[in-house]
Amino acid sequence: MREIVHLVASLLVLTIAFTYPRLSPQMLFAAAVGVGTGFLLHEMAHKFTAQRYGYAADYEASPMGLLLALGLSFATGGNFVFAAPGAVMIRGRQAAYGYDYGYAPQAAKEFAYISVSGAVVNLVLAVLFLVASFFVVPQSFIQAVLIRSSFINVFLAGFNMIPFGPLDGAKVWRYNPVLWLMVGVPSIILFLLL
Repeated sequence: MREIVHLVASLLVLTIAFTYPRLSPQMLFAAAVGVGTGFLLHEMAHKFTAQRYGYAADYEASPMGLLLALGLSFATGGNFVFAAPGAVMIRGRQAAYGYDYGYAPQAAKEFAYISVSGAVVNLVLAVLFLVASFFVVPQSFIQAVLIRSSFINVFLAGFNMIPFGPLDGAKVWRYNPVLWLMVGVPSIILFLLL
């Protein structure tokens, strides 16, 4: 139940952050579809991949990350969203060694795949939403929702693949730069196209 509360709180905050200052019901709906698919499925990909490797995993919201997302969105008039609402916390097996790649090569591989799984889900969703937008009435509300959802998903993929600090991209890059390139480059290209 705690995890569901954290997921719902993060979903609501990110929906507002990605919508501000255009908080109309239509814009909130469009952002909710993008954030709902992008954020929730991204985090569930991390969770289920971790569980596949035998770890216990649960999403935990970051109150400071949520405040930062809202604060930057409000301060920039909706032009910049720093989306770090929380993370899937992994416990069990070799989780203590997961970030110390020098001691446990198998754990390093597992944590790289756990980390990249979220961005891969976002890229797949971004492409699906973008392709679907070509098959609906041009300039319609549905097309706007699909394009907005594609943008949010590619934004989440690209942001998470930044190879810095605690972001997923840093773990993937340290394990295998080629794996990072396979996900990071398409994220950048699709982001520039949208």
